[in-house]
Amino acid sequence: MRLATALTWTACCAAQVSVGSVDFYDCQGANLDAIRAGLSVRPGERWSPEVKARLAADLRRLLGQPPSEVESVCCNDRGELLIYVGLGSSPEPGARLNPAPAESLSLPHRIVATYGKLDTEWRRAATSMASALEDHSRGYALSQDPGVRAVQLQIREHALENWPALEAVAARSSDARHRAIAVDAIGYAEHSARQVEILARAVLDPDREVRNNALRALHVLVSSGIELKAIIPRDRLIALLASGTRTDRAKSAAVLAGLTADRNTETLRAICDLALESLIECTRWTWAGHAYWARLILGRLGGMDEATIRDRDWGPAILSVAIERARRCAARF
Repeated sequence: MRLATALTWTACCAAQVSVGSVDFYDCQGANLDAIRAGLSVRPGERWSPEVKARLAADLRRLLGQPPSEVESVCCNDRGELLIYVGLGSSPEPGARLNPAPAESLSLPHRIVATYGKLDTEWRRAATSMASALEDHSRGYALSQDPGVRAVQLQIREHALENWPALEAVAARSSDARHRAIAVDAIGYAEHSARQVEILARAVLDPDREVRNNALRALHVLVSSGIELKAIIPRDRLIALLASGTRTDRAKSAAVLAGLTADRNTETLRAICDLALESLIECTRWTWAGHAYWARLILGRLGGMDEATIRDRDWGPAILSVAIERARRCAARF
């Protein structure tokens, strides 16, 4: 379970943060300039329940209907709130999701309790720079914050000792929270073909948190440099780039950025053919921390050199060139 984002948001709420940016996805040809101009909420404004209500009213007026999703994420590197608005008809992914599991299966209490401890440690460490830094070299995430790291190592022990229960709950439990915990813990298990298969299946779970945890675990595996024991099906990741849920888009881009690090022609061609405009929407997000992985893929689609695209400080001019070059990707593959 990726608790860090939600817990950081809790800390930021208490601090009465300012709005840093309002960005959009699932745009389907919407006039974003007109929408931005019509919003009464501006970057720099203090976030509050009243401002949230005003933003919702603005969007209903401008769109003629409520947006499919509005997500508040804290925070950028200046401690400001990031607002993401989905403009599609539904927040659900376009990909065909797995059927909802129906068995009454639960995890052992000690595993659930350990995730409660992780929740507590993330809350304590929410404003610490160390909590945002992670080591992926072992194939699972370890925070540089000592308290968070200690609990993550406990999760590693649970994963090694409770594999059958984790596998069963991840695949068959009707309890989405327990599935989400199980999938996160599977990311801490021994590397195997079965581990990759379970995570790859879970990216199409009907619950967004389960999908989020599966995608994150795959991203950590891919970025670790450890040899994967099974192939990650790229088609379902590419489908999630066009999801109506922002975290599906962001996390699938992170995995695909790892899978295209060698500029694999087949994967890049499939992204070009199936999800280019959805990817471009993600590259336009204001904060580079959320746009980074999509921009890596965009640069590779356009044949840009790796040093340039790995520079996190993309200005508007570089982004414009990258988009123009990527839109010619069909001629390159």
